This record gives sequence, C-alpha cells and structure tokens, in this order.
Amino acid sequence: MIKVNCRTNLDLAHAEEWPTELPAVPNIGHKIQSKHKWQNNFQLVLEVVDVRWEYVEGYVKNDDSYKPFIELHIPRYRNQSISDFYEWYAPLVGRRASSFI
Repeated sequence: MIKVNCRTNLDLAHAEEWPTELPAVPNIGHKIQSKHKWQNNFQLVLEVVDVRWEYVEGYVKNDDSYKPFIELHIPRYRNQSISDFYEWYAPLVGRRASSFI
C-alpha cells in the first residue's frame, strides 16, 4: 500500500472521507469513492484530476520522502457546473445547496 493524501477544493459534507492509502497511485481520470456511506446508501465518487508528488519531511532523521497528493473533482462525465453539482449533491447528504454555495 502507498500512503496518499486526497484532497478537493469542493465544499463537501464533513463526513466525506477519502483514502489515506491505496494499492497504487491512481492516474488522472480514475475515480475514487468516499468511504462514508449516507443513509440512502449514497457514496460520493470524484475523479482524479491531478497527481502531484510533494516532498514530506519525516519525524526522524533520514525518514524524508515524497508522497502523492491527489486532487479530486466532479467527474467530467457529469458535465455540470459547480452549482448544478451542489443542487444534486446537497439533498443526498441531507442539506440544501445554499449551505454549500
């Protein structure tokens, strides 16, 4: 397993949880599913839009390394604006779109 850091600039419900380890570094275009399952069995899936290797200093001497930082965003196949995304996403997580926008 490879330690990763998944992040997104989308404003999402705090319960969404992204992996911290993956069997391999994903490619741009791959999809990653949130670990959190909502009451209606909905799990958000976002697309990998960027993979950047960042230098991370270790806590002990000679433990420095590079770690993949994975940027996630709305899948391209959805072909929607961010406002449209929140109109779709908000009711699935029990909120109103205005709470995200």
